[in-house]
Amino acid sequence: MTSDRRFEHDLPALLAEVAPRSMPDYRDDIVRQTARMRQRPAWMFPERWLPVSAITTRAIATPPVRWRIVGLVALLILGFAIGLALVAGSQRHVPAPFGPAANGVVAFARSGDIFTADPSTGVAKAVVTGIEADVAPVFSPDGTHLAFERRQGATMGRLLVAKSDGTGIVVVTPDPLAGIDTGADLAITAPQWTFSPDGTDIAIWSTPQAGSYLWIAQADGSGVRQVDVPLMVQEASWLPPDGKRLIVTGNRSGGPTGVYAVDPGTGPGTTKSTEIVPSQPGVGLGYVRVSPDGSRLAYVSFLEPDQGPGAAQYRVHVIGVDGSHDITLPLPPNAVFQDAPAWSNDGTRLAITRGYAQLNEDMAIAVVPADGSGVGVESTHRLTGCCDTLLQWSPDDTSILVLPDTNLDGVNPDQFLLNPSNAKTLPAPWTATDPAAWQRVVR
Repeated sequence: MTSDRRFEHDLPALLAEVAPRSMPDYRDDIVRQTARMRQRPAWMFPERWLPVSAITTRAIATPPVRWRIVGLVALLILGFAIGLALVAGSQRHVPAPFGPAANGVVAFARSGDIFTADPSTGVAKAVVTGIEADVAPVFSPDGTHLAFERRQGATMGRLLVAKSDGTGIVVVTPDPLAGIDTGADLAITAPQWTFSPDGTDIAIWSTPQAGSYLWIAQADGSGVRQVDVPLMVQEASWLPPDGKRLIVTGNRSGGPTGVYAVDPGTGPGTTKSTEIVPSQPGVGLGYVRVSPDGSRLAYVSFLEPDQGPGAAQYRVHVIGVDGSHDITLPLPPNAVFQDAPAWSNDGTRLAITRGYAQLNEDMAIAVVPADGSGVGVESTHRLTGCCDTLLQWSPDDTSILVLPDTNLDGVNPDQFLLNPSNAKTLPAPWTATDPAAWQRVVR
């Protein structure tokens, strides 16, 4: 009994003796040593960069993959992708309205039908035929449509629009418009209609003999209206890039000719015009051509015949569309006039006719810098005739189509092509005497 009580009384002391010490004897030595050491930088601790929860979170059991559902979703995605590819492939790509593009076909009228020809081989095919006389085709800027005139007998013609392959013809002007027929001079006169940059509208202007009217027709045939511009209109063209204004050459009540920027408005009383090239008594203006980017105009000035013998003095000018920086392109020695400017699609050069005799007995084609910095390169191929030779650049700017005017012998020369780099020429591989149009296609 006494021994039991002793064991119970001595148990705490025995346990204290066998238990490890709560603090080692060398603690004080460690404290003295580490007190002089720097702590580890914070960036060395994993918790500095990774949340503790990312390390300590317990893994969640992943449910089994349902492969049938995965396969169904994959098939749906594949079908959607194939559908998008088919839709994209069925859409027709078109070039921008202005600037360089790839060369498409050349369209022209022959024997009352509209033909298109491959410009490299000359192989031609009729795309619009019939008993009526169809003439003067003009391509839309995107190359997808053609506008042309259809004549019936001796009456004035109607304007029609077709797809570039000749299908889907619509009548744009249900009633014949006085003056859009260019008559006997069709072979030497540029067509008097042109598409807007987006191809939805067509500007049409009449001959001075017919009253010099200006119309805007919708290319889908849904309407046509006359623009109440207070001018005797001689020429018109759309001003890119948006086509909200027209550049119009004309005069007021028979006075001297000027060049105007015209906002056609939406109806009577809404037309606004601003003079760009001021009219001057005794000075004629013509052949106004808008640069591809719409920032400049090329035009021809000349003295009216009543200013004296040999007074024509045709000169090509380039001016800002705001009327600023009017320059006259330089003439080389012995040349007496320059005429008929045509812009390259990149806007850096102009093709012009250049004369070495006052009455057109000796003319060449020249390609000149549009900034007036030089006289350019000139063809050795010579022309004779009036001032209505037409020049048209290929969409890719590698060739110039020359549509010569009737020569001094009364013969319509064949069309030919000119290389703008060296001014060498070769015959056009197709046969046509009426004005031709070159289709723009996407590169």
